[in-house]
Amino acid sequence: MEALVRHIETTFEKRSQSFEPTWEGTMGMTQDLEDDLERASGVITHLSMVKDSPELRKAIETVQPMIVKISLQMGQSLELYDALVKMQQNERTWEALDKEQQRIVEKTIQGMKLSGVAFGLEGEGNAEKRKRFNEIQERKAQLSLKFSNNVQDATKAYAKIITDKTELEGCPESLIKSMAKHAQSRGHGNGDADSGPWAITLDAPTFVPFIMNCKNRDLREAVYRANIKKASDGDRDNEPIIKEILSLREEEAAMLGFSSFGALSLSKKMASNVDTAKEVLNRLYEATLPAAKQELNELTEFAKNQLNHPTPLRPWDTAFVGEEFRKDRFKYSADQISEYLVFPRVMNTLFDVAKDSFGIHVSEVDSAEQKRAGITTWNKDVKVYKVQDDGPDKTLLAYFYGDFYSRSEEKKSGAWMDVCVTRMKDPSTGKVRVPIAYMICNQPPPMSDSEPSRMKFQDVTTLFHEFGHCLQHMLTTVDYPQASGIKGVEWDFVEVASQFMENFAYEPQWLDRMARHYKTDEPMPQDMKKTVMQSRECLAGLAMMRQLHFATLDLELHTNYKPRNQDSTVTESIFDVDRRMAQKTCLVPPIPEDRFLCSFSHIFGGGYAAGYYSYKYSELYSADAYAALEEQDSIESRQRVGRKYRDTVLAYGGATDPKQVWREFRGRDGVQVDALLRHSGLQSATA
Repeated sequence: MEALVRHIETTFEKRSQSFEPTWEGTMGMTQDLEDDLERASGVITHLSMVKDSPELRKAIETVQPMIVKISLQMGQSLELYDALVKMQQNERTWEALDKEQQRIVEKTIQGMKLSGVAFGLEGEGNAEKRKRFNEIQERKAQLSLKFSNNVQDATKAYAKIITDKTELEGCPESLIKSMAKHAQSRGHGNGDADSGPWAITLDAPTFVPFIMNCKNRDLREAVYRANIKKASDGDRDNEPIIKEILSLREEEAAMLGFSSFGALSLSKKMASNVDTAKEVLNRLYEATLPAAKQELNELTEFAKNQLNHPTPLRPWDTAFVGEEFRKDRFKYSADQISEYLVFPRVMNTLFDVAKDSFGIHVSEVDSAEQKRAGITTWNKDVKVYKVQDDGPDKTLLAYFYGDFYSRSEEKKSGAWMDVCVTRMKDPSTGKVRVPIAYMICNQPPPMSDSEPSRMKFQDVTTLFHEFGHCLQHMLTTVDYPQASGIKGVEWDFVEVASQFMENFAYEPQWLDRMARHYKTDEPMPQDMKKTVMQSRECLAGLAMMRQLHFATLDLELHTNYKPRNQDSTVTESIFDVDRRMAQKTCLVPPIPEDRFLCSFSHIFGGGYAAGYYSYKYSELYSADAYAALEEQDSIESRQRVGRKYRDTVLAYGGATDPKQVWREFRGRDGVQVDALLRHSGLQSATA
C-alpha cells in the first residue's frame, strides 16, 4: 500500500505539469490514479469492518495518513482546478462534453473547493490555513476510526452471564441456544441450551430479541443500561472524541466560509440547505406526533391491564411491551414468524423479485468457478454471486460478495453495502469493467449444519434494503468511474434504491414464495402473512419519532451547538443537547445516564454527519417511487415500470442530477408525502 501511494503521488506530480482544459487533459489523466487508490484503500477499509484484528488495526493506522495526504494533494491541485475551470468557461470545449461529463466536472470543482483548494493560492496566511486544514482532515480520520473501534470493542467486551434459566423467561428457544453458545465462546459451560450458562451480549442479533422478549424487567434494565452507555467510560470513552470531532468540523466549515458544518454538508446534497432538511423533518413530525401519542397510550393501557406491568413505561420496557402488544393483536411473535423465513429461500425470492421487476438473473458462483476466476473470500461463509441480464445473451453485468452472518468477535454490527470495483470503460479499448459490490448483513448464523439460518422479518427487510444499494451500484450504465453506480449520488438520494426494495418484502406474492416452515416446508398460514404485511403499520408512529430524533439531533449538533472547550462559556454538553431534543421527539423520556451518542456510529464513525435526515428524505422518494408500481393494474405494466426504474434510478448513478432522474422516472417534479404516510399507516399530508 505504501508503494502504491508513493507511485500515485509521484505520477500525479508529474502529470500536474501537463494538465490541459479538456476532458482527456484533466479527468482522463487522473481517472486511473483515483481508481487505483479507491480500490486499494477500499479493500483495507472493508477488511477492517469484517475481519478486525490488532494487526489490521495497526496497518490501517499506518496507511490512513498516507491515504488522507494523497487525497488532499489531488483535491487541492491548483493545476487541475485551473484546467477544469477553464474548460467549464470555454463554451466550445464545454459544449463538446456530454451531460455526464459536464456533471462530473461540476461536481469535481465543487469537491475541490470543499477540499480547500483555495488555500493553495498565493495570499496572506494561506499557507498556514492549508496546513491547518490538512491537519484537521487527518485528525478527523484518526478520530472516526478510533470512535468505531471503541464501539466495537465495547460491544465485544460486555457479556452478562446467566446461570438460572428462569431469569430468561420469555426468550425464544433460538435465542436461548445462541446465548448458550456465546457463553461457551467466553469460557462458560459447554454450549448446552438446557443447562446453560447463557451470555447476554450487546451484538444486535442477541440484544434486540432479548430486549423484546425477556419478561425479567430488572434484567432488561441492566442490559439496556449497559447498551445505552457503551463506549462512554474508561479507555473506550467516546465523549472526548465526539467533542473534538464536532470542534474540528466547526473549524473546517468556518475555514471554507460556511456558518456551520451542517451548512457545509447540505451544500453538496439534494436538499441543498439546512432549512429544507428541517422543513421535511418537521412536516413528518407534525404528521406523526398524534399517531405516536395514541400508540404510547395504547401500549401503556395494554401494559397495565393485560400484562400487569408497571407504568409509566421506561426505555427498557417499550420494546418488550411493543412485542407483547403485537402478539396480542396479531397472534404471532417475531420468533414464530422466523420459523417460516429460512435464509436460502428468502435469498432466492429476492433474486426472483430482481428478475421479475428489473430483468436480471442472479446466481451463486460455486467454489470451482471461484477458483478458476481467482476469486478469494475472507470467511468460509462468504458467498459470491454474478448478475446477468435476463435477455437471451445473458450479458454479464456485475458480481457481488455476500457476507450475511454475525461474527461479533471480528465483524462490526449493522448492515451495509460498499464498493469493491466500480464500472469503468477503458477509453483506449472500449472494454467495460463490470462493477463488484460488497453486501454485508449481521443476521443470526445457522444453529447447526443441518439447520439453516432463520431470519426475523426485520432481517428480511434489511437484506432487501442492502441489495437495493447493490443494484444501484451493479446496474449502472455510466462508464465514467467518477459517477458510476453509487459514486457521486447525492447522500440524501442514495437511500432511495435501498428503501424502494424493502417494499417488495411485504407483497403477498413474494411473501408466499419466501415463507415456508424450516422443518416441514409448510407455507406460512394466511393469518400470519396478514400479520407480516400489517407489521410496518403497527407502532409506526413511535418508530418514525425515533428516526426523527436521530435526524434532528444530528442537525442540531452540526448546526447550532457550539462545542465546549476550556475557554468557552458554553455550559450545555452533547448529552444535554440530546436530552433537550428528546423533550420534543422522545415520548418515553431517556434516562439521565443515557450515552447513546457515544455509539452513534452513523455520524461519528461513518458518513452521515449532518446527513442522518437522508434516511427520511430518501424515504419520501422511495415510497413515492414504489407508488408508481402500486398504481399499475397488470403484471405487464408493473414490469414496464420496473424496467423504467432500472433504466433511470438504477442506471444513471451520480452522472445525472437526482431531480432530473426523478423527473424522468416519475414524470413530474417534486415528491408527495402521502405514499410514505400511507405505507406507515399514518395520517395523510401533502408536501
